[in-house]
Amino acid sequence: MSAVRAVHLTAGLYHPSEATAAFWQGLFGELGYEVSTHEDIDRGCAELASRPHDLLVVSALRWSMSQSDRYEPHRAQWAYDIPEAARQAITAHLLGGGALLAMHTASICFDTWPEWEEMLGGRWIWGQSGHPPYGPVQTRVLQPQHELMQGVGDFDSRDEVYGNLRLAASVQALSESRPEGGAWMPTAWCNQWRGARVFYDALGHDMDSFATPAHRRLLTNALDWLLGDRRSTGGTK
Repeated sequence: MSAVRAVHLTAGLYHPSEATAAFWQGLFGELGYEVSTHEDIDRGCAELASRPHDLLVVSALRWSMSQSDRYEPHRAQWAYDIPEAARQAITAHLLGGGALLAMHTASICFDTWPEWEEMLGGRWIWGQSGHPPYGPVQTRVLQPQHELMQGVGDFDSRDEVYGNLRLAASVQALSESRPEGGAWMPTAWCNQWRGARVFYDALGHDMDSFATPAHRRLLTNALDWLLGDRRSTGGTK
């Protein structure tokens, strides 16, 4: 019986991606999943296309960086226009029954690809979206009866709240968060794209976020929901 197989796309500016990638590797190891982690998005998508996978995890921060000259010093290393082969790999994964877990910066990624917003059910919009400084955050559950929110409850953490994202009418907002003194913003939702299950979490800046027990419970619930019965049947379609 084969294990659940996952591809994790990670790395980008301003975020401790090495530490958070290690968190995901550890969590998947505890669950008995096989995960391949890639900072090179093209290589990761080639791995995704090379054989069936159950789950794609995106916590990268890779986009065109065309919105402002402030990114000029970083473009050579980090600017990214997702090529057709990578687009096809992600699309085929979802159309083939695979699931998508998108974390925090994933809503900024792949801004030259309109279908990515459709898959996620939302996107960071330059000139509209933003976040306050990293600090204390309150999170409250919006749909306590939903299977994704079982055992979660309201919680306090330290994080970076992405707010004023553009959300599709199709998404189910499951929780909302606010920074100290700020407004409430939807920060966790689920979506279905052409039959594929998608979960997005706007929190998850660093290890303080993942160390919060209720947040970790939300993420394990998300894995249960995304993978369905594949966890008990050994994974991989």
